Amino acid sequence: MTHWMTFWKLIDVGLRDPDELARRIDGMSEHDLVEFYWTYEECAADLKDEEFLRYVSPPRTEDYVDDLAQWIVAQGLDYYEDIMLQPTKMPPELPSGATVPPWTGLVSRVYRQRYDTPVRFREDPPPGQSFDDHPSFHSAP
Repeated sequence: MTHWMTFWKLIDVGLRDPDELARRIDGMSEHDLVEFYWTYEECAADLKDEEFLRYVSPPRTEDYVDDLAQWIVAQGLDYYEDIMLQPTKMPPELPSGATVPPWTGLVSRVYRQRYDTPVRFREDPPPGQSFDDHPSFHSAP
């Protein structure tokens, strides 16, 4: 299964049972934590372009837009893709009573507790490895 589909299956778990997704995040490998975190962040970032923001009610603070984008991703692949394909469907605000999902914050907390560092960028080596030690950073012969 591709990382993309695994990510969205985990988001579906979070919709059905947030405690289960929290347990799964707690048990993820270092690589999986990094992939989940950056996939979530990239999906949310895609929703922050002007083509989407024009439909968001003012005031459009950076924090508010981030909360809205994070919430949209947490609604699952169908909802996310629907908005990506039709920016006019971008909600003008968070629905009444909606809460921003804790997933990236939880990944950050788990990662920091385990590795005593913020979540690394995908292109950086895992904690405790240098670029020279990491096989994905070597050029092909």
